Amino acid sequence: MNSFFFKITTILFISIIMQIPPVLAADFKVSLAKMPVYAESSEKGVLVDFTKALAKVSGKDIEFSVVPFARSMNNVVSGRADFHMPLIAVPNINMETLDYDYSTETIFHVNFVMYTKKGRNVTKEALPTAKVETDLAHVNYFDFSIKGSANIEQSLKKVNTGRIDAFIFADFASDPLVKKNNFNNIQRDLFKVYDVKIILPKGGRGGPTDQFLSQAIGKLKSSGDFERIMGQIDTPYDNWQP
Repeated sequence: MNSFFFKITTILFISIIMQIPPVLAADFKVSLAKMPVYAESSEKGVLVDFTKALAKVSGKDIEFSVVPFARSMNNVVSGRADFHMPLIAVPNINMETLDYDYSTETIFHVNFVMYTKKGRNVTKEALPTAKVETDLAHVNYFDFSIKGSANIEQSLKKVNTGRIDAFIFADFASDPLVKKNNFNNIQRDLFKVYDVKIILPKGGRGGPTDQFLSQAIGKLKSSGDFERIMGQIDTPYDNWQP
């Protein structure tokens, strides 16, 4: 009796399991760096909207997460994600020294601005011998000695009071803080405009994921959706002053 009951139970269990649809893996796993404006949560951010648009225009299932910048980069390097956004492309860098690849496509541009104290007349040529700070994750983008900062607002405050000579970083992240704090002793000057790329696993440039991105982005550009989404953050430098 017990043996018969066991067999019936087993058959019923197997029947139930067979009726449950299999969980399909996503076509692509994407890691987005948690940043104001770009990706603030899984529901808010320009790159969140861009990722959803890529899925829609391609018909692919794209699973994405919004995590701290360093972890997002590591997700690609370690193989846990198919691509990461965003990352500034360092001009003329030896790609063999990196443990990731840049996408073929440039997704937008970012203006790096040099914030200095008014009247101090700090020039680009003087930066190698000056006290300069930038965001901690971007120290390697400069060919002169520069200190990493974990707090943009505090660095701008140092400039405003003359404790450091300059702070160099993206205008989209820095300008709102200048305005919010009324840092009226600050002078703004364009430092450089950088291309922003998608990051792929090492050896990924020209591969299937890179080709998918180029094709999907091409369709978005043709429809006007690319400009509608990315135009919010891809803006020319505005030489306004506090």
